[in-house]
Amino acid sequence: MLLGGIGARYGWPGDAWFAAGAMCSSIVWFSALGFGARLLKPLFEKDLSWRVLDVIVGIVMWWIAGALVVSR
Repeated sequence: MLLGGIGARYGWPGDAWFAAGAMCSSIVWFSALGFGARLLKPLFEKDLSWRVLDVIVGIVMWWIAGALVVSR
């Protein structure tokens, strides 16, 4: 819903380009997760690494939420 709501604002052909970009970035993201997991396994065996990752993800989520609120 979130991506559809954001992409719908662009109109044709912007919405098609937005959808193509979202699909390409999804392929890159999940491929990087799959291949990178093996490389990052030693790092994430430590609890501190997971806490740092959680904080970074939380900051990014709040930043995106704030950007969406401000853009309205």
